[in-house]
Amino acid sequence: MVMRKIQVVMITALLLGMSVPGFAQEPDKNKENDERERADRQQNLNREMTLEREYDPIVQDAVKINTLPVVHEVNISKRPIDYSDYVIPVPTGKEMNVLPSGTFMTEVGHEQRNGYLHFAGGMLMNFNGDFGYHLLNTGRDKLGVFFSHRSTNGNVNFSADSIGKRKAKLNENFGGLDFKHRFDAATLSLGGSFGYSAFNYYGAPAPVDEAPVVASDSATNQGNRYINVYAGIASTEASSLGYHIGVDYRNFNQKYALSKLHTGMTENNIGLNLGLSSPVKDNGQRFGVDLKMNLLTYTAPALKDYQSVFDNSGLDNPPFSIDSITFDNRYEVTLSPYYRLENDKLRLLLGANFMLVYGSKADVFVSPNIALDVPVATWSLFYIHLGGGIESNTMYELSRHNRYINPAYAPEASRTWADAKLGIRSSASAGLWFDLFAGYKYTESDVFYNPSAYFRTDNGFNNVSMIYQPVTGRMQAGATLKYDHRHVFDFYLKGVYNYYTFKRPDTQDNISAIAVFPDENDETGAYESPALDKTVEAYGKPALEINAGVNVRPVKPLTLSLDYGMVSGMYAYVNKKNVKMNTINDVSLRASWKFTDSFGIYAQFNNLLFQRQELYYGYPLQPFTAMAGFSVNF
Repeated sequence: MVMRKIQVVMITALLLGMSVPGFAQEPDKNKENDERERADRQQNLNREMTLEREYDPIVQDAVKINTLPVVHEVNISKRPIDYSDYVIPVPTGKEMNVLPSGTFMTEVGHEQRNGYLHFAGGMLMNFNGDFGYHLLNTGRDKLGVFFSHRSTNGNVNFSADSIGKRKAKLNENFGGLDFKHRFDAATLSLGGSFGYSAFNYYGAPAPVDEAPVVASDSATNQGNRYINVYAGIASTEASSLGYHIGVDYRNFNQKYALSKLHTGMTENNIGLNLGLSSPVKDNGQRFGVDLKMNLLTYTAPALKDYQSVFDNSGLDNPPFSIDSITFDNRYEVTLSPYYRLENDKLRLLLGANFMLVYGSKADVFVSPNIALDVPVATWSLFYIHLGGGIESNTMYELSRHNRYINPAYAPEASRTWADAKLGIRSSASAGLWFDLFAGYKYTESDVFYNPSAYFRTDNGFNNVSMIYQPVTGRMQAGATLKYDHRHVFDFYLKGVYNYYTFKRPDTQDNISAIAVFPDENDETGAYESPALDKTVEAYGKPALEINAGVNVRPVKPLTLSLDYGMVSGMYAYVNKKNVKMNTINDVSLRASWKFTDSFGIYAQFNNLLFQRQELYYGYPLQPFTAMAGFSVNF
């Protein structure tokens, strides 16, 4: 009878086309018991702390590590905005635009069940669906499947009366399978995923004085396809010699290039991760080394297919030629030796990253790999981390952040020489938690988004986001505050301020750099003159981000949530000028009712201030919208 019910639910989910950004893995029961016992022992201390066993990417080790007891962070469930990013205000705030694995709008705890089903629909044809199920769930084996669907198909208003309304379309599907088997001395992981996203370039093209107005193709759907398979094995923490071996393959394909007449590119990404570590006696010391290798190869359409795009750009002197387009293969290698010390007084990591990026040219650089966590008071923890590394900037990764990026150009890898962050976390009283932090990051070939000012071809995708890659220094300061009063009332507040300094690239070989910030020394007349403003801004990135929210539970089944997001200080480079984009102020309200531990419903209202706002230049977000849905655990 139970299996029949499960089959009915699974068939229903498939018919509805539901799926999830990631399968909500059920916590390992043995691990939960171990952590619960450790937590009980900590009650003898006159402080509120917990043991975390999450992997810290700064500590490059073969397996997940035991960290020092850290100040307990109040566990406040985030309320992700349950829409596509057409209505999401914060471009970099994952807290607001990523549905956490297994988090339901109704706060139904999936971890006590083997499966979950979530469906919601709303105005402007917004539909969301999530489904996941553990086919195996034992102490030795975990096998889970997951599916996700996000779609929208509705009109949005432009600020310019001449443009009026356009239809914004998105149909995104993602699914996969994860398997883990625990041996006595190691854990084997296998899995794969598949995704397909269809969307249109509905944005208004950026104006250019030299180029005539031409028709834009805002109806054709671009298609992004993603395939990933992986395998790995890692030793247990009790092993005298720690190790991990992992390999993964990712394939990313775009259906079209700059118009539906031009075939899109394909990106192949093969990754290899190796690591060895060995303890020094039983005193919390360990030596280790990690090796990470990445190979990126591209299959591009014949370059002659692009020549018509440049020839028909409408400019007397096109700013770049067919020879500017590059799809260079690239190798990336990172070697990271380290020493780690962990005891009751501190957690220390001393290491370095030796890195090689080899594509059209070779680049070798070194960054520190240092971390220090020190309890400075009963309820406080001081931390300082100093790292660096390679950001591959694969087309797949960038398209997840901005799906409208230039489909005819593969950017360079970003090389971070130093990424420093220091701060203090504290939980001075029950239910109150805060984090104060500041940092500095120095990066070569950083990534900034800007509207294309030069692609002008009839019936082409004339509002693609170009990528500008200067050398940057980013100073950052921020704070997070959370409070929870007996799970009846809680609030959170997070603010981050960013300040950038820039050094322009030494050469203008980068096609995107040319399109975003032309060379004033060019004599063809297609570029801006030295008399114009040369101040560079952090195009497409905010100077100030604020997120705030309140949860109120007047009665046990009911939760009322109010969220606010603000983004300020974003710029775009349009028609040889820096244009400051309007500040985004987004308010959303959600009400959820949990009937049982397995079933709940909710309703959500977005853009309560009825603002016209843009996340990317020329791409307006949705107006006021409402959505309702349900969640089921089984």
